Amino acid sequence: MIIQTFDLNYKNHKTMKKTLIAITLMLAAVTAGAQTMYDALTFSQNNYYGTARSIGLGNAMTAVGGDLGSVGINPAGSAVFNYSQFSITPNVTISSMNASWSPYPVGGVDSFSGDVRKNLSRFTMPNIGATINFNTGRRSGLVGVTYGLVVNSVNNYTGQMMAGGQNDKTSYQSSMAVAADMFDIDFLNGYLNASGGSIDDWTHPYENADDRGEYAPWNVITNAQAGAIANYGDPNDPDYYWRYIAATEGFSQTGDKDQYGNHIYDIFLGGPLNQSYGRKVTGNKTDALMNVGFNFSNRFFLGVNLGITSLTYNYDEYFKEAAVDPSDFRIDYEESSTYFTDYRTRYSYSADGTGVYGKIGFLALPLEGLRIGAAIQTPTAMFIDEIWRQSTDVHYQNSSYDGSATSPEGNFSYMLRTPYRANAGLAYTFMGMALLSVDYEMADYSTMKFMERDGNWSDSFDAVNRDIADKMGVSHSLRVGAEFKPFPEFAIRTGYNFTTIPEYNGSTTLNDKINAFSVGIGYYSKGSFFADLAARYTTYSDEEIFPYADYMDIASPMILNKRERLDLTATLGWRF
Repeated sequence: MIIQTFDLNYKNHKTMKKTLIAITLMLAAVTAGAQTMYDALTFSQNNYYGTARSIGLGNAMTAVGGDLGSVGINPAGSAVFNYSQFSITPNVTISSMNASWSPYPVGGVDSFSGDVRKNLSRFTMPNIGATINFNTGRRSGLVGVTYGLVVNSVNNYTGQMMAGGQNDKTSYQSSMAVAADMFDIDFLNGYLNASGGSIDDWTHPYENADDRGEYAPWNVITNAQAGAIANYGDPNDPDYYWRYIAATEGFSQTGDKDQYGNHIYDIFLGGPLNQSYGRKVTGNKTDALMNVGFNFSNRFFLGVNLGITSLTYNYDEYFKEAAVDPSDFRIDYEESSTYFTDYRTRYSYSADGTGVYGKIGFLALPLEGLRIGAAIQTPTAMFIDEIWRQSTDVHYQNSSYDGSATSPEGNFSYMLRTPYRANAGLAYTFMGMALLSVDYEMADYSTMKFMERDGNWSDSFDAVNRDIADKMGVSHSLRVGAEFKPFPEFAIRTGYNFTTIPEYNGSTTLNDKINAFSVGIGYYSKGSFFADLAARYTTYSDEEIFPYADYMDIASPMILNKRERLDLTATLGWRF
């Protein structure tokens, strides 16, 4: 039987209070304005969608053109053909994630078990737009000018996963107790300010530092205010109000004291827990392109885009743990006792952004059947507004001891400068019946920068900007596409993409690689109507997720998440 003695109603606050010796901990939910290089990467990456034809060709469109899906890849593509066109493209994305769980990984995939597959489907409109072509009437020189307004999706944030299993060595709540170490319990609960003065403001610790100048993470605050962590042991110990223990833990006195006069305790998990982690992500990044393309003698094409980027990103995650046998988690109070049963914490985050960039490109026909093209895109100056919220609930057999806490909604605004991009391509047509196209694109993610909303540099971003410069690198993308037209009205397409994501200090576990395979068909009527269909299957490198950090020299759980995605796309268009 495990007995934990907690204080209750200390200074009239009806939550439990306990403590523990701290170890440095990486936290999922941190203080306001704590951007990371991973945020910069998420908001900067492109995964082109466009029309069904461009997707079917693997978006190897730099040297092809003639399609509204190609305009975002090479602005010169709008001027290739001497006609105007309009297209609209609906898309269904089916994300599939298969996650397995290891409660305390010791190395090797064999330690993972309990596969859980989660699918998430979303309907989007990755392309809609039109181009208007004007013929100058000349036979050489500037023979045509094309103006376009095209909206193309450049990323789709869709994914849902869940994993879980049994754990008898660590708990999420224990990691929160470790992270709370050296924060005064009355500060976390809003009863003390940084100067030690008495207040009664539960929101105080969310926005203010303690007497050391340290900001408490939101998840630590909500765990303290919900009563999932609290002070423990002898209240006469000098560090009593700065050390914590979790509702899932027990302790026993060793009989010794440290150099500061604190009793030394052995901390241990009360018993096995059923744990589960879940995550859902939705959102899109879309470019609205104002395009102009110039046709010189039907041999050289030049194009320019002014791109307006819009971003929506929604992230929601939770972690749950419940006692397999509540009798393992007895908690004694001065006048009664109860048992821990279950716990849940949730973190919700959303970001909205707008940005602007420029892009210039060319496409040339130096030889019959051969096309070459290239384009370069300036960094995007993106203005981002983000909001987040943390909540915690803990339950006991005696429901009068249940606790919950929800943080106020946090918000922060800043500016992100995304990397420049450059791409080049070759395409060759065979007797007007077949097309082979190859593209290469690069983006240097080490050039990303966080800045203040007004575009000025800020000391608060120095650390993360150094991380970006030191740990990010160049991403490479190879795109290959082929098209065969056995009849003038019918086309068959296939494509392949390979993209690397920059390494972080050479870590293979974070060095993501993306492979995408696509197929498609197209129909061209003898009039103006055309229609295309495409399917793209994308696989990502396995993702390793650590719901909470290791502590007390014990490995925390690890989730191995296998990710894949299927996109089904159709384009309806008219040329005139």
